[in-house]
Amino acid sequence: MTGRVLLIDLENVQKVDLSLVPSEARVLVFYGVTQKKLPEELVVQAQPLGTRLKWIKISGQGPNALDFHIAFYLGQELAHRPTSQCTVFSRDTGFDPLMRHLQGLGHVCSRVQSLKGAFADQPRATDADHFKRLIMLLKKEKARPTRRKGLAGKVKSWFPQLAEEMHLSLVQRLFDESHVRESEKSLTYAL
Repeated sequence: MTGRVLLIDLENVQKVDLSLVPSEARVLVFYGVTQKKLPEELVVQAQPLGTRLKWIKISGQGPNALDFHIAFYLGQELAHRPTSQCTVFSRDTGFDPLMRHLQGLGHVCSRVQSLKGAFADQPRATDADHFKRLIMLLKKEKARPTRRKGLAGKVKSWFPQLAEEMHLSLVQRLFDESHVRESEKSLTYAL
């Protein structure tokens, strides 16, 4: 089931308009141990969301402590529901490399500095995108698999969010387009 999740960095953004959050979205609000008072307006806006909103007070202090908590919960969400559309509301550009990495894995994730337009539909990676990425990863791989089963395992590890039939389809396409050949059960690559 695809879901929408908004992760709010309350240390970094103070003005949050929860009325812009779609009715099906879940919201995680992260705040630090030094934040003794939550903005009253935000608390009032949060009440109608009921169980769809969760307050997460981070453990401890330190540089980027709250950011690491957000990254952990983001990873947990995508591990349990890989098709979730996740949006981090923060002005911290440190999240951008993580967002690009997750997008490269086929997830729908972004960081926004404003909630306006934050929930616009984002394009999913296409089969062509996955295949292009697979070729790039194989080119970089120093010890390429020598057996078809090993290649299938490598594809599965590189694309954990994809269904098994998609893994098989990517492997078959490598053979169909002569990027990989099999002889005497050993693979040769023409990338």
